[in-house]
Amino acid sequence: MMTIARTRPPAKLNLFLEIPARRHDGYHEIDTVMTAIDWRDELEIRSIAQPRIELTTQWIPSAAAVGRQLGVDVGQDGIPALLRIPTDESNLVSRALAGFRDRFGIATGFRVRLGKRIPAGAGMGGASSDAAHAISCAAQIHQIPQGSAELHQLAASIGSDVPFFLPPLDAVDQGYSAALARGRGEKLSPIATRTSIHFVVAFPNFSLSTASVYGALRVPKVAIDSAAFLAAFGAGDKLEMGQTMFNRLAEPALEIMPRLGELIESLWQSGLRPCQLTGSGSACFGIAEDAEHATDVVKRLKIELQPGVLLQAAQTVSAAASIEIEPS
Repeated sequence: MMTIARTRPPAKLNLFLEIPARRHDGYHEIDTVMTAIDWRDELEIRSIAQPRIELTTQWIPSAAAVGRQLGVDVGQDGIPALLRIPTDESNLVSRALAGFRDRFGIATGFRVRLGKRIPAGAGMGGASSDAAHAISCAAQIHQIPQGSAELHQLAASIGSDVPFFLPPLDAVDQGYSAALARGRGEKLSPIATRTSIHFVVAFPNFSLSTASVYGALRVPKVAIDSAAFLAAFGAGDKLEMGQTMFNRLAEPALEIMPRLGELIESLWQSGLRPCQLTGSGSACFGIAEDAEHATDVVKRLKIELQPGVLLQAAQTVSAAASIEIEPS
């Protein structure tokens, strides 16, 4: 009997991000605090008898609707260039499932439907989350224990952020909403948080190349340690968080795309504190006082900034989303 798994992969934000050093393997050492948020994609994976991976993607509610909010022109196929999602082996979901089949000797294949809401080139980890949840769904379908070391090894081979979205090693529950990540991002330490944090997240109508941002990065002689931010974050002290929140990639990202500074300023002027870039951009975010404040800010900024920016009120959630299983 074939099986269907459904889940809703969340995005992430980097609340703190330092780059202490360059590595000999071409990567960078990172020291980052990530939290998952409820800006979610939709993923459905069905086992099929044929030994192949079939992937289809679509934007929710549609590419045209998202394109209108961003104020970008659609191509002949009705999809703006900014919103084109590959369906071949370059898509991390396909790569993750191909790796899963190889690692566990799976003779059958997968048919995948991916509904996109999380923009690409945003620094929000959408592709990484999709890949991690594809691995988790495949593991559920083939009755491989969640939180196993093999799944984490596979995830780390796909991308630095991917393991963050898996249930923790040997976990008995779904896991954490935030974690400290070091090394290339694969060395994870879950962080206990006292309360939910509410955000307003803004994605402008341009993306940034991670390689370009890292290429313009000047690695500091003396790195800023995450300890002060971790203490504030763990205590839920928003004032201290605002004074210690940091992103080393913000400077090179703003050099490449100065317009990001205007977007961050718009978030700040709306009463969000603090505000900064996530990852290598181009998405930015600000911390709201509560859910109502976040919703009000989104309403006001849509009047000011759209078309041109995707805006979303969000809050912290578990990095590993729940999975529904049903026979097909």
